[in-house]
Parts: sequence; structure tokens; C-alpha cells
Amino acid sequence: MLRPIALFLLLLATYSSATTTLSAGEALIDATQQELHGTFAGQPFWARLTQPDKQFGNNRVLHLVYTPPSAADLDGAHLSDCPFLLLDQQLRIVAWNGRDTGTQAVPAAPTGYSITREVSVVEGDDKRIDLQQRSITGERGWDLRAAPLLLALGWRRGSTLSVRAIDLFGPRHGEALTVTWQDAAVTIAGTAYTAVSDEQGRLKSLTAADGAVLISVSARTNVAPVP
Repeated sequence: MLRPIALFLLLLATYSSATTTLSAGEALIDATQQELHGTFAGQPFWARLTQPDKQFGNNRVLHLVYTPPSAADLDGAHLSDCPFLLLDQQLRIVAWNGRDTGTQAVPAAPTGYSITREVSVVEGDDKRIDLQQRSITGERGWDLRAAPLLLALGWRRGSTLSVRAIDLFGPRHGEALTVTWQDAAVTIAGTAYTAVSDEQGRLKSLTAADGAVLISVSARTNVAPVP
């Protein structure tokens, strides 16, 4: 029979070998093109993450088609339902192209983001579009509202990571927020979720404490880089 301390060390070694802590500079996923679809907040979504592109500083473009958060949830801002997101190797937002809207995020100097929010303003019987500016300082991060979609790309079974979360276009932009996970235990801005993996160890679904499914991936494909 193993002594208690020996048993503890054995369990610790087993746990450590099954858990991968991702460093701040490590790529979350390989360089293949990723494509996936499923449901997010009860609505269908489709996403394609391109291979790293030299013309974008070896960052990657995420093509996204989804139902964005409502303007009411974003303090009046309107988001496109088909934006382009430029992401670094840890899937942090480099830039957000709102395409058919004026809402966007671009890098600021020396760090942070310059944000433009397209907001509808009602004045009497008139309604107009107002482009409101805001600045967010500090390191890059994941957009708070898009975090479940980024988890669908970057989470893998047995890994551990903590990354800054930023409410780029919403009312919580001034808060210090994080997305963290340790294997199946995921926390987004203080709210706990449970990740369920598919056979390859990628995210199949993300479930809230009350059992509600926040995001579910129904299909995923990879395309290897062209030599």
C-alpha cells in the first residue's frame, strides 16, 4: 500500500501530465485553416479562421456569420452580423472590421484600441446615426461578447489559460475582466461554465451552471497549409 504522501505525489504527477498550461506567447491552435458551425446563444453561426497571413503581420482573419448581441445589450451600439476579426496567435483581437456598420476596433499607440461605435440617436421625430469614439488602454484581449466563439476555436481538453477580456463595444469596457479555463472549468468575466470536448479534445459545447448551452459546435474541419 502506498503511503499517503506517495499517493499524493502520484496523483499530482498524473494530474500535471494531463494538464497543459499555455504560455502567453504560445499559439492556441495550429496554422491550419479552421472552419466550424453550430449554435451560439440559440442561433446558428458559421466561422472560418484563415491561416496566418504575412500581409497582416502573421495574424489570422476570422470570418464570422452570426446573430450579434442586441444594441440594448451593447449600450446602443450596432454590430454587423458578418464582421471580419483580425486575431493574433492567442486569438486576441488585433482589429475588428464591422463591414456594413461604422462599428470597428483598430490598434492604438502604443497599446490598446481605438473604438468606433455606431449608435442610433433619436431626436424628436428624427433618427440619425452617430459614430461614437472610445479608447481602451492596455494589452490585447478577447472581446467579451465573442469569447464563447473564440473558446470554440482555442479551447482544448486538458489545457489551462487566462486571457484578458474586453467589452470592446459594450458598457463593461472599463472593467478588469478575464477569460480563464482549467480543463473543463471555464470562467468568462466571473461567470462559470463547463466545457464538453469532442473526440479530438476540442470544444463540443459550453454549458452554464443552470444547464443552458451557450455554444455548441456541430461540425469542424481543418485545411492544411499549402506548401
